[in-house]
Amino acid sequence: MAKTRKQSWNVTENRFICFLDIMGFKDMVMRNSHNEIYQILEELAKERSTLDEGKVESYETDSMKTVSFSDTIVIFTKTDSKECLELITFAVSWLFARAMEKEIPIKGAIACGTMSVNISRQIFFGQPLIDAYLLQEDVAFYGLVLHNTAEKKLNEYIEVMIGDELYHDCKVPLKSGKIDHFILDWVAAINFENGKEEAKKIGLDLMKKHRHKTSGGPRKYIDNTIEIINQIYN
Repeated sequence: MAKTRKQSWNVTENRFICFLDIMGFKDMVMRNSHNEIYQILEELAKERSTLDEGKVESYETDSMKTVSFSDTIVIFTKTDSKECLELITFAVSWLFARAMEKEIPIKGAIACGTMSVNISRQIFFGQPLIDAYLLQEDVAFYGLVLHNTAEKKLNEYIEVMIGDELYHDCKVPLKSGKIDHFILDWVAAINFENGKEEAKKIGLDLMKKHRHKTSGGPRKYIDNTIEIINQIYN
């Protein structure tokens, strides 16, 4: 696979933005000690750091940057190129799978557009960040949904990009209702080698583990995630 053409990291650029939220964080803080919460965040930070170190093969090491604070992780790509969409596809599905394996439930959204990212000065500003945040707020399952701005780019690249099979057009459970959206399949990232049936089994087994930690309203996220897994692995 050819590497992305070398290009400087511009502060303001058209790029992909992924907004991830650790679910039930307030409840987690109430039910666990400070040290336990810190260890959970540290584990997730280790997984996130591998993305910053450029361990996704065949892509530029600086094609993607991440920031995290409290219960939020935000991932930015250098541009809105096909290669950057491939990179964020593989990276986010991998990070999502690792978090779910550690029984850290998350949800998120990816948007695209003009965004200013200055890591050294901690300046992050742009409409796609707002778009990704607001869509993430509406998500009602453990998963990741594409905003229409990112969906437009996916449709532009889908015939030539690697990893397009990780996207599925589904009836997505949102707080506002079940609505057609593209989602990113994190279940496949748990085990790429053993086929759809094994991936489905692993995904559903993970939901059983998460079920033991929740009651009442929060369980709807588990039920909705099971519904999505069954929908894409029918």
